[in-house]
Amino acid sequence: MALDPATVSTVLSLLPTILEQANKTIEKIKKGRRKDGAPENAGPESAEARDTSTAARIAELEAAAVQQAEAVKLLAEQHAITIEALRKEAARLDRRLRLMTSVAMAGVALGLGGLVVALNLLFR
Repeated sequence: MALDPATVSTVLSLLPTILEQANKTIEKIKKGRRKDGAPENAGPESAEARDTSTAARIAELEAAAVQQAEAVKLLAEQHAITIEALRKEAARLDRRLRLMTSVAMAGVALGLGGLVVALNLLFR
């Protein structure tokens, strides 16, 4: 499977942005920026009960969001490592292909030279 260099460079250029956004999301959630959505006309007990359940739900959602943001961050880091390994492997294979091409060209040159010598000896 061949990797398109444009695709690899695009993915690599996006990884820092993904990591930055994941870090921002984690920090934003950790700071606890929340908006209270309790209605003003509710009674004190129902508003308090609603605030408690809402706060618990918000805490659960924040924890889930932090977990997801950290998972995305780890995944982006793993992709960066994988892409770097693929680049190194592609460079190694490119060097090997160049070497094998050179060896094949030398073999053809020696074969043609031998053929010329053989033909000269044959037709003398």
